[in-house]
Amino acid sequence: MARLATALMILLPVAASAADTPAVPALKLAVAKPTEITCATKSVVVKTNAANATTGELRLSLLLKDGAAKPPSGAWRIVLVSEQHAGSLGKREAKTCAEACPLTVGADGNVELWSPAPKGITQLADGEMLLLAVVKPATLDLRATTFSGKEIESLEEGTCRIGS
Repeated sequence: MARLATALMILLPVAASAADTPAVPALKLAVAKPTEITCATKSVVVKTNAANATTGELRLSLLLKDGAAKPPSGAWRIVLVSEQHAGSLGKREAKTCAEACPLTVGADGNVELWSPAPKGITQLADGEMLLLAVVKPATLDLRATTFSGKEIESLEEGTCRIGS
């Protein structure tokens, strides 16, 4: 009985602190209403011989244009990227996605950000670039992979929040 009481005393503060942690609001895109997300990310450029890791903030604007399409589609653009975050998709895609790049919503509800356009990696020519970034709406986790041809150029991941 004493062991049970000790275990409960240890677990109660953990349960209380978990209950005190505010839940992350889910990402819900509405047609024709831009939503900004700000992400704290870490990126690694893996194609070069040296692992070039950078960290910083990345702000994106997401816009669902057609919720009835299969899959639902829209556009995204880069709003801001930290100056020191040289490896970020925000720096690499700054010109391509300055105005807009394609966004789709997968069957699983994940928001998929593409640059320059949705395409399978098996369809890429040597040296052709492709970015696929995925934002999980429930957790606001972001994971991105940039390909050059059929090889991985860079990886980026982080956690986002809605707004700036």
